[in-house]
Amino acid sequence: MKKTRARVVSSVIVAAMVLGTALPAAVLADTQVPAESKVSLNRLHGENRFETAAKVATEGWETSKAAILASGKQENLVDALTAAPFANSIDAPILLTNGADIPEATIEALKTLKVEEIYTVSGAIKKDALEKIFKENNLEIVIKEELGGKDRFETAKNIASHLDDVEGIMVTTAYKYADALSVASIAAAKNIPILLADQDGLPEIEAAYLDEIKDQVKATYVLGGEILISEEVYEELPGTDGESKMRIFGDDRFDTNLEVLKTFTDLEYSKVYVGNGYDEHLVDALVVSALAAKTNSPIVLAQKELSKKAEDLLLPKLGEKSIVAVGGTTAVTDKALTFNHVRPQDFAVMQASGVNGYNVGLQIVDGSARDLASVEVTLYRGETVLAKNTSMNKLFNSYPTATQLSSPFNIDGNFSADGYWSYGKWNGSVLDIPTKAVIKVTYLDGRVYEVVNTKLAGNPEDLNQEALNHVKAEDFGVMQASGVNGYNVGFSLVDKLPVDLQSIEVSLVKVETIKDEDGEEEQIKETVLATNTATRAKNAKLFELTGQQLSSPFNIDGSFENDGYWTYGDFNGTIEDVPTKAIITIQYQDGRKFTVQNTELTGDAKLLAAPAIVSGLAKDLTVGETVDFAVTTAPNSFVAEPAAATTKVRVKITLTQGNKENMVLQYLENDGTYQALPLGAENSAFYGPETGFPFLNAASQFKVTFSEAGTYKYNLEVVTVAEEGQQSEVLASTKGEVVVTKAPAEGNE
Repeated sequence: MKKTRARVVSSVIVAAMVLGTALPAAVLADTQVPAESKVSLNRLHGENRFETAAKVATEGWETSKAAILASGKQENLVDALTAAPFANSIDAPILLTNGADIPEATIEALKTLKVEEIYTVSGAIKKDALEKIFKENNLEIVIKEELGGKDRFETAKNIASHLDDVEGIMVTTAYKYADALSVASIAAAKNIPILLADQDGLPEIEAAYLDEIKDQVKATYVLGGEILISEEVYEELPGTDGESKMRIFGDDRFDTNLEVLKTFTDLEYSKVYVGNGYDEHLVDALVVSALAAKTNSPIVLAQKELSKKAEDLLLPKLGEKSIVAVGGTTAVTDKALTFNHVRPQDFAVMQASGVNGYNVGLQIVDGSARDLASVEVTLYRGETVLAKNTSMNKLFNSYPTATQLSSPFNIDGNFSADGYWSYGKWNGSVLDIPTKAVIKVTYLDGRVYEVVNTKLAGNPEDLNQEALNHVKAEDFGVMQASGVNGYNVGFSLVDKLPVDLQSIEVSLVKVETIKDEDGEEEQIKETVLATNTATRAKNAKLFELTGQQLSSPFNIDGSFENDGYWTYGDFNGTIEDVPTKAIITIQYQDGRKFTVQNTELTGDAKLLAAPAIVSGLAKDLTVGETVDFAVTTAPNSFVAEPAAATTKVRVKITLTQGNKENMVLQYLENDGTYQALPLGAENSAFYGPETGFPFLNAASQFKVTFSEAGTYKYNLEVVTVAEEGQQSEVLASTKGEVVVTKAPAEGNE
């Protein structure tokens, strides 16, 4: 039966346009699919590598005059690495032997394909043994040619020599098989030989071949970075860098594989072959390379499953049911075939048909809505669930032939039940932007597939335009004044006064991020560090203010006492927890709420740390050596203290281990001379005038000389200058240690 393709506008969409109700689930009915349609997994595999190779051959060829025989033993695979271009040139499959033996699966494939002649590409395959096996199995097959050389380089040259009208070369390392297999089907489709190099270049036998054809080479591709193939080798190859010659490489074999696919833009994605990229499974990619070349199809190397980067590359290019796994589920899992069944579509900001939020689309590839039991669509911010919609029966009954569905999310509140979706409550505010949509589809036969879309389109800020008509974020900065050591969040009311409000809430939030596979930042966790609130009942003073400019301070050293303006929340963190955004929510007396945020923190949060003193004295010195060193002081959070402006300090130096008689300490005076700073009876000395100096960010210069070997320990303290009858206060301190050794005697170095 011929399939028809129709795009039908849902009657519910029309109702949405007219009545302003939520957008329905089935946006378009697309690709009419018979009710009995079921698609099995696309997989080429057998019980072992020999059966898998036979399956690939009989899938790709009904009959074949010729076949390539390669050794399937792991230690011999290198011999067949370069076979794909020659196999494609004679339209032949690649089958495997078990060394000199031919497995039953290979024998049966030779019979099924009616093969008449064989080319061997491995020295491990012996002609006499083959002829004996052919005779025993009544196979009239001629061994046309033995292309296996004395080593991998000679084999590569022998295969390359059988290609006619060569206009390009691919050069890859002889010792990393994955890179060669990444380009095998491409090289085969383009009739380009694959040459093997070591770090120092092409061996003589391949270099001689290249010298013969170099005048006709129009393109040179080098697989791998300089660690695998040096820049000197690269420069000696034919072509001009960036024009007719280029390197293709990534961070690892899987990344290199994707870079290959990005480079060759003429690949056909109606079929995509996925093989396991680890060495023990690479033989599967080897045998499928000739089949992939027939349709100019890519081979994708996977780590059992497709990576997110691979999925993102493939999704826009795939045809229907186009992914084919090569090997069993231990090599490539069924999850790698998910796009043969379900695919994510648009994930976007939506402001239409009564929706102020987001819309998530999906495509059913192997069937239609009538084949589904349920669909769940969940929006996440990091790992936090913002909302989840679950399908209802009306969705499948109303649009049984639909293959494209969508689920809307309204951040302003729930939809009314419409029978299409059970709409989940929005677990956040307008500022909670989803980072991914997870779509879980369950078929009536029990199959379950899950896909993820992280590519949000549109501008989420558009969803919050109304809030900007009521409240605007102002300064968000580090604050060290009026007894505050922390942060201050400013905001302004646009067209109202505090008296018109019911409440205000201001929160500091820390967003922790990591790098995703693409090197971009991905949110993973949000922590509310502190929240200040103001209500008419508890904080009347704030609502009596007559200005529109307001601010809320946060003290990281502890909460304020209630001052009638704000109810101050405790700071849920340390100095290391720097807020990345401030969220301001106002509520009018009529119940309306509006939220804005500020992500532009100003000022240096490091200044909020405790006061500090740091010694620059080296830890290892020699007897008699005079060394310069600096002592630096930083008041940091002390400047927020009300008494900071009038407090005077000195630096106290105390020797806690070692004989002070063996140490000469000096300090730099303002006139540029060094003066002695002897230690007193308690092994201590004070630096600075008796009246003290202001506690500032400063560096003071000293010199020290030790006359005896040993270990010397010391304390440095910033202490206040106390008035008579009071005790000094230590504002900052540090400890240090110096190991002093004798200088080596002359001639003993």
